[in-house]
Parts: sequence; C-alpha cells; structure tokens
Amino acid sequence: MSIEYLEIPKCPKCSDGHRYKLKVERSMVIKMMTEADFDEPQRKVRLTRIFTCPTNSEEFQARFVLTDTSSDRIKNVSVVGLADGNE
Repeated sequence: MSIEYLEIPKCPKCSDGHRYKLKVERSMVIKMMTEADFDEPQRKVRLTRIFTCPTNSEEFQARFVLTDTSSDRIKNVSVVGLADGNE
C-alpha cells in the first residue's frame, strides 16, 4: 500500500482547489525481467471515485489517471480524505 496525492484544481461544488490523499494498493507481479521490460511503457489506468468538498460537505465524482506497469498493477484505490498542508 502506498499513499499518493491528487490535486483537484477546481472543485465542481465550490470552484476552489483541493488536494486529496489516496491509498493505492498495488499487486507486485514477480517475474523474470528481460531487457524489453526495462523499456516497457507505463499503462494509464482511468479511475472514478467520490470526493467530498471540504467547503460545503457535498460529494462529487471525479475521474483521474494513475499509471502502472506489468510488474506493479493497481489493485485498489480509496480516498482517505484531504491532504493536510504538511504533505
């Protein structure tokens, strides 16, 4: 599991920008690496999740893209909440 951050520059509920913390679970695929694997392009994974606007507590859906490779597949993504100013 890793923590990643998503910046929403313009919230559809209040027009402010918000930064959210995501918990990303990835499946590590163990395989014999070949020279071609080092040049493998990353795969784009489109996800849709529900976020809560911190200004007015209304929910909204947002679509975003994360990347993975054949040895590091995205298994699950959940919204933890707002990222605080120290992250």
